[in-house]
Amino acid sequence: MTAYVIRRLWQMIPTIFGVILLIFFLFNWIGGDPAQVL
Repeated sequence: MTAYVIRRLWQMIPTIFGVILLIFFLFNWIGGDPAQVL
């Protein structure tokens, strides 16, 4: 069970990193201050 959890966490890291990059580039493409938009 522990090996399964570790494997799933290793699969989640690139996914979360990709989502963060996507949101970052979207905010840069839209323009403006992300803190002000939120």
